[in-house]
Amino acid sequence: MRKWMAVIGTSAAVIGLGACSNAEEPATTEEGSEASAPEAQEETKSASEVYTQAVEASQQVESLRAKSHTEQQMKMQPDGMEIDMTVDSKMEMTYEPLAFHQKGETSIVSEDIDNTNPMLTEMYMTEEGLYMHETSVDMWLKMPEEMQENMQSMAGQQSADPARQLDVLGDFEEDFVLEETDEAYILTLDASGEEFQELTDEQLEKTLGQMEIEAPLAPEDLEVHAVNYVITLNKETYLADRMEVDMELDVDVRGEMMAIESQMQVDYSDYNAIDPIEIPPEVLEQAQEIEF
Repeated sequence: MRKWMAVIGTSAAVIGLGACSNAEEPATTEEGSEASAPEAQEETKSASEVYTQAVEASQQVESLRAKSHTEQQMKMQPDGMEIDMTVDSKMEMTYEPLAFHQKGETSIVSEDIDNTNPMLTEMYMTEEGLYMHETSVDMWLKMPEEMQENMQSMAGQQSADPARQLDVLGDFEEDFVLEETDEAYILTLDASGEEFQELTDEQLEKTLGQMEIEAPLAPEDLEVHAVNYVITLNKETYLADRMEVDMELDVDVRGEMMAIESQMQVDYSDYNAIDPIEIPPEVLEQAQEIEF
């Protein structure tokens, strides 16, 4: 059971830091500011062109706020034990310098796990270090420098740099399907099939490479059956309002299989409007430094 809980804990951490992973932010252009531009765009924009515009625009983002909701259904093999996990997270992030403040709540429901209370988490990461609140003892902890470096690398690869994440999807820009509403462009990518294997392997390797857990995982321990991206862009500004990712995969932990279905939704706001992240003085004063 402990190794499965390690996997679940890893999943929650990835979800939390993944809150910004596909945020696409636009640069404001003179064309986009003209009142007649949206009508012209409606007539001429293709999925590839919208994607390209988002790539160019993403380089302008300096900070954002992200609110995510994730539901995961996990089924153990061969005994059929089922676990439902819900993760809610709110994050403020700046890119230069790379810093964030995150609050999260994880709920786990299973007949085989006695866990009636949600797990609450809070983290600060700035140039001063990585600080985490330990709910069970109501204490702030300063994490080791190595863990901070891992978190910085993970944030940079998975969430803090939308331009890099968009670049990862660039090989498949012709596979995006574009829908339009009065207010939004909606890009959908069905990243299932052998042609997407390199993409999913790369993403898994980046994620797992930053995690140190009791039951270490490698890309070959995961088999992705389906991944679907839905990215909603504001039609006037090209800012990402929402990102949705649905996944189906199997995880092999020391010879035992877990089937996972995951549905994640992230809402973005307050682009380039986040004040510098600062760790409260009381946290710095109270935090106990730990070593691994």
